[in-house]
Amino acid sequence: MFIADKKNHIIHDMSFIRFECKMKEVPDENRKKLFSLQTVKRMCDTDHTPTYNGCKYCMSEYHTFDFTKIFR
Repeated sequence: MFIADKKNHIIHDMSFIRFECKMKEVPDENRKKLFSLQTVKRMCDTDHTPTYNGCKYCMSEYHTFDFTKIFR
């Protein structure tokens, strides 16, 4: 099962959760349960609005770094 943080647009893998993910700080009203990997792939796709990002600790294969943040 996967959890999508609706406020920060980050998806976490609950079978591989880490302490660094800080899932306890995400309120229940900002959580959305996802049950399939295909749904996660579709939400991480660039055509989905808003575009979600994989957590860099528990879903590193779906994490993309936004290099434009460096120059702001």
